[in-house]
Amino acid sequence: MNRGENLTGVVLVAHPLLRDPNFRRTVIFISQHSPDDGAMGFVLNRPVEVLQAAESQFPVFHGGPVEPDSMIVTSIQWRETPPTVAFRSFTEMPTDEDRGWMEGMRIFAGYSGWSPGQLERELESQSWVVVAPNRDLIEMREPEQVWNRIMRETSPVLRLLAEAPENPEWN
Repeated sequence: MNRGENLTGVVLVAHPLLRDPNFRRTVIFISQHSPDDGAMGFVLNRPVEVLQAAESQFPVFHGGPVEPDSMIVTSIQWRETPPTVAFRSFTEMPTDEDRGWMEGMRIFAGYSGWSPGQLERELESQSWVVVAPNRDLIEMREPEQVWNRIMRETSPVLRLLAEAPENPEWN
């Protein structure tokens, strides 16, 4: 990562050694970033099963540790031409006028946030693996499996670390 690079639209994957329970084994879409203002994103791979069935027509996810009691309605879509991610957040539930955004609609309980320079420091300390977004990551059809799959596909070292037991005594 180059200093001053804008990371809006990338996907962050927690390094296997990242132990913070808020971010352990997470996959995060960065919805906004600037070195001067910090960053904001949403955890894509922590669905909230109870709310999905009971209260919402859209899937609900734990978005992160910031403001966990707030619900943020978003649409995150993969677009083929050109290959990119389209993101929009809504201040209220979408209406018929928002039809084009219905695909990819999700609700996040809270969000992930970084103060200016914080994300850059975490990237320098290798707490995160930066991954280019793709259809599979954005559509997140298997949220419980995606972190392990990324670790297996990224490098042999990350695969080994990801497959190691939480406690070395369990080996």
